[in-house]
Amino acid sequence: MAAAQFTLYLNNCNVNNAVRLALIDQGLDTCDSLLGHNDSDMKAVYRRIITPGGTMPGRGAAAGRANRGTPVSFVTEKHLRKACFFRNYMDRIQRPFVAATATLAMVQDVWDDSANLG
Repeated sequence: MAAAQFTLYLNNCNVNNAVRLALIDQGLDTCDSLLGHNDSDMKAVYRRIITPGGTMPGRGAAAGRANRGTPVSFVTEKHLRKACFFRNYMDRIQRPFVAATATLAMVQDVWDDSANLG
């Protein structure tokens, strides 16, 4: 159930399946796993997704090549940062978080309002 809500929430925020799977590999597999992470934490997660380090095996006699990870576009990164912020915001104001109703427009509105406060 929690994994399905996580998938639904990321789909609502226009995040593709490859990036969702990369987030799961990083330990972010439910909406509640976003709690407590700030913007710089999420940026660090994206760096690990994009460049996880290590090498991929080469073909034949070819040497291994650098592991390029999962590509994450700038727009997807922004959407994910906003999604994390929104999940934390809903917890902070003690409102129930419902993945089915958390649309990108709603997430964007909360993100914009927070930018106007500072």
